[in-house]
Amino acid sequence: MYSNLINKLKEKNINFKKGLDNNELNEVESVYNVKFPIDLKEFYAEVLPVGEGFYNWRDFSKINVNNIKRVLDRPFQNVKDDLSNIVWNENWGNSPEDSKEISKCIMRLLEKAPKLIPIYKHRYMASQYNSSNPIFSIYGLDIIYYGENLEQYFDLELRYKKHSEIDYNNIRKIDFWSDIL
Repeated sequence: MYSNLINKLKEKNINFKKGLDNNELNEVESVYNVKFPIDLKEFYAEVLPVGEGFYNWRDFSKINVNNIKRVLDRPFQNVKDDLSNIVWNENWGNSPEDSKEISKCIMRLLEKAPKLIPIYKHRYMASQYNSSNPIFSIYGLDIIYYGENLEQYFDLELRYKKHSEIDYNNIRKIDFWSDIL
């Protein structure tokens, strides 16, 4: 199913391990309290990319689990740490006039925001929908789209595609995260 993507990754000398089986995928979702979108789950069932920047979802050692949990929490913590620099989005309704109330409202929105699953380094996919979620590049509050979906993301990351070629009209909106771009 992902043979074209896997071949592109191999061309860039990305190494793989055997894909995750259903029990492993279920354990990952349970340990990290996430729900992988179908396309990400299918990709990880075929192969598990390994090496610097990739996350070892098969390794349940305490050190690795804590590291992945920190990475899962990082975008949320970035928002919490820098609330005053988040620009109110009209999708959230009328902006409160008081800055403290704005911060409280943003925190409530953040609590409902979907978890973001790290794919590679600081690239994330939301767990909101079943498939075709965009990939975000998140570094502090510097948040941009980095691909319309998993395959388009890797084309961009591996330089088969330019960032200017992203089809922004074909990107699914993700609650909260798309609003703070």
